[in-house]
Amino acid sequence: MKTHVKIATAAVSILAASTTFAAQGQGYLPPQKAVAILADGAPWSADAPNGRSFKLTLNKDGTGSIKGPLMFALSVNWKVKGDTMCLNNTMMSKCLRFREVPGGLQGWNDDQPDLKLSRPVN
Repeated sequence: MKTHVKIATAAVSILAASTTFAAQGQGYLPPQKAVAILADGAPWSADAPNGRSFKLTLNKDGTGSIKGPLMFALSVNWKVKGDTMCLNNTMMSKCLRFREVPGGLQGWNDDQPDLKLSRPVN
C-alpha cells in the first residue's frame, strides 16, 4: 500500500512539473500575429489585472475604442513596437506581448500577466 502511495505521489509531481514547464515554455506570439487576431474590428472582452472589465475594439488602421461598464467610450490607438503591441489613450499606455489561451489571448507586461482578451458571449 505504501508503495502505491509513493508511486501516485511521484506521478502527480511529474505531471504538475510538466504542466508548469509547458506553460513556461510557451512562447509569445509574434506581434504581427497578435495584431492579425486582435485588430479585426470586432469587440473583445478585456479583463484587467485590477479586476475591471471592458470591451476593447481594435481596427486594422491602428485605431480602436474602449467601452466601459457605464457605457462611456474612449478612443485608443495601437502600434507594433519591437516585439510588443502598444495600446495608448488618455488614461493608459501599455506595451504587451501575447500568448494564446483557450478562448482568446493573454497579454503580458514583462513577466506579469496583464489584459486577458476573449470574445464576449452573447
